[in-house]
Amino acid sequence: MLQIREYQPKDREKVKRLVLELNKYYPSIEGWIDREIQRIENNESKCLVVELDNEIGGVAISAMTKFPKKNDIVKLKTFYLSENFREYGMGPYLLERVIDEWVKDKAKKIYVTFAEEEMEELKSFFDKYGFLFDGISPLVYRDIVSEYIMSKVLIYNKITEEKFVDFICDYLLRLRGYRIKQRDGADVIVERVNGLKSQINTFVRILTEPDPPKELIEEIETKRKEHGCSNSLLVSYYPVDIETGKLDVIDGYDIENFFYPLRMRRKKYAGIIAPVKPVYANQLLYDGTQALLSPHKKSLRRDKVFYKYPSAYREVRRGSTFVFYVSDPVKAIIGEGKIERVVIDTSENLYNKYEQKGVLTLKEVKTYADTNNKVLAFVIGKVTRYPKKVPIDVIRSEIKPGFDPQGSCFISQKELDTIRKLGL
Repeated sequence: MLQIREYQPKDREKVKRLVLELNKYYPSIEGWIDREIQRIENNESKCLVVELDNEIGGVAISAMTKFPKKNDIVKLKTFYLSENFREYGMGPYLLERVIDEWVKDKAKKIYVTFAEEEMEELKSFFDKYGFLFDGISPLVYRDIVSEYIMSKVLIYNKITEEKFVDFICDYLLRLRGYRIKQRDGADVIVERVNGLKSQINTFVRILTEPDPPKELIEEIETKRKEHGCSNSLLVSYYPVDIETGKLDVIDGYDIENFFYPLRMRRKKYAGIIAPVKPVYANQLLYDGTQALLSPHKKSLRRDKVFYKYPSAYREVRRGSTFVFYVSDPVKAIIGEGKIERVVIDTSENLYNKYEQKGVLTLKEVKTYADTNNKVLAFVIGKVTRYPKKVPIDVIRSEIKPGFDPQGSCFISQKELDTIRKLGL
């Protein structure tokens, strides 16, 4: 059984042996891990381990920092998977578990540092979970080598379109190291000073309207040139489907990811409820333990993908919430996920891209194909398993009176709020 669980005293020597694999980056790590294990056993630090067949191959150690008058900033002290455990795809599940543990404690910020040699691999990994680059700290553990710093700010608010511009200025821009030089409504010019003391100005357009016209990109480029800015950025409450070229885009899905557990409140359709077989739900909503799939599919699902016929769900877009209704014998809503991408392609292409280490066979993926062999795939990002199930009788009495467990249905923001109130 492959599982993520809390540290136990019997794990002491195995955890120490695993962490000592990092001594090439941290020469004094042996003394540190002895002290840290004592803190873990004194409940001063949290420790999660990844275990398979009584072997520990992954560890995440974290704790509140000791900054004066601060008890809401967390340092992820160690996050490591041994080489032979990386093939199981446990990294995302372990990091999400760490984040969720600290969300329960209402932490406001989590930061992590890693060695210069790990920068290329780890920066791209932490990027996906909302960690943004904070800076470089030289000469900390070794001469002529730097530590890289990334952090994730945790926001517990619900953001509406009306508050979006102020939120982006205050949190995405100011708190991430940009100085606001000029602000004219939803147009903002920001400045950042790089390590050579040169100033880089960026023109930012903050958009709250869905489905922007193609002409918007040309307008932003014109504004950038008028203000003498080197770069331009579009920050949109809704997904942007138009071709943006070299223009950088941050949308609502990104914002929720950067500042999770932040929630964006969407008008019209907030998402869908979709029926899922229990076996697939357990794969998508990982619960901390997992039997390996098969000898040739031994990893956990890295990409969480759900399939439907392509003729439906045109209103479901990036950032929508996917609510899992589990069919017989559960007959209840058990969790949700955020839709990262909506992809329509041939069954073979989707299988090659997502399912070779997943739960469906190519034959099963083909059951969702239309006459042109096209299948609709929802690629789901952050998933949350609800602590409490929402059974079908409650769905019909308090959320959707005509709910059909055999089919999917759109849900409004109000209905999604009710589901979360009952399940979380």
